[in-house]
Amino acid sequence: MKIPPTYSITPEMIELIAKIESQRINFVSLEIASQIKENIQRKSLLKSSLYSARIEGNPLELSEVSFGKSKDVSKLEVFNIIEASKFIEKNTKGANTVTKEMLLELHKKVLKDINQDAGYFRTEQSAIFNEAGVAVYMPPSPFDIAKLINEFLTYINDDAEKFPLVKAFVAHLIFEKIHPFLDGNGRVGRLLISLILKAKGWDFNFAIPFEEYLDDNRSEYYFYLDKGFTDTNEYLLFMLQAFLSEIEKVREDIKNESSKKDLIFLPPRQEEIFTIIKEQKIVSFDMIRRRFLKVPERTLRYDLKKLLDKGMIERSGETKGSFYRAKLT
Repeated sequence: MKIPPTYSITPEMIELIAKIESQRINFVSLEIASQIKENIQRKSLLKSSLYSARIEGNPLELSEVSFGKSKDVSKLEVFNIIEASKFIEKNTKGANTVTKEMLLELHKKVLKDINQDAGYFRTEQSAIFNEAGVAVYMPPSPFDIAKLINEFLTYINDDAEKFPLVKAFVAHLIFEKIHPFLDGNGRVGRLLISLILKAKGWDFNFAIPFEEYLDDNRSEYYFYLDKGFTDTNEYLLFMLQAFLSEIEKVREDIKNESSKKDLIFLPPRQEEIFTIIKEQKIVSFDMIRRRFLKVPERTLRYDLKKLLDKGMIERSGETKGSFYRAKLT
């Protein structure tokens, strides 16, 4: 396995990179209300984590997840990715160097309470299978992982590639080809993109949930990953387009939030409750309580009262038979 694979920076790539860089500079200089920024960041982080899990077969929809912990494996997968993203934000920004220990820690967080191999490179041969159960890729022997990871980290940490985004995407490709873990390679590999960008000090001040684009175009994503070592340029063009597409969505979200009149700022949990009610149309108190198992019932009733007082929701029925719906404006 040649690390890195052969690729070149084409005029088409330069055009996409220039558009992305222009957006990045604009994002960094944006002056928006702190509450709007926090809301957009929370939404982007949740989407990034959910869609990364969905690429691997997680069935959850955005309306079915929250930032609360859960014993349900599908929800735990998403929550673990959120925690791994928070680890990246807290520990790697501007570090300039990516280490083996960082990779293992990401894997440990992604598979926490899911897999006993969390935080360990594989010690046996693995394979990647398609939906029909046919092996479509045989990763390197476990005996080669240590050497390949060292070469991989050398590529990440040297200065040969001047474009951080290109480096992050090529690193993602290499990582998936090494396939150093028995499980969780896809989730960790996508987190690796964020890890490298933040370590290199290349940031948007927002999570860019490009994983949504990859999930929406999953067949193409796997196609370009599959042939990535033989046609790295085409893979890079696909990934750059994915990133740019989601940047434009985040920008539109910021524009929409900032232009709202009579904007009401809500604490995170109340905002989440309101989003659930708005998306589900009609919601019982028991449904809300099941979504926030660790929050006392009294606190949830207080949150609902605040939403009622603000005129954002309305209630029908009394006590245990109450139902809530978003108020029409």
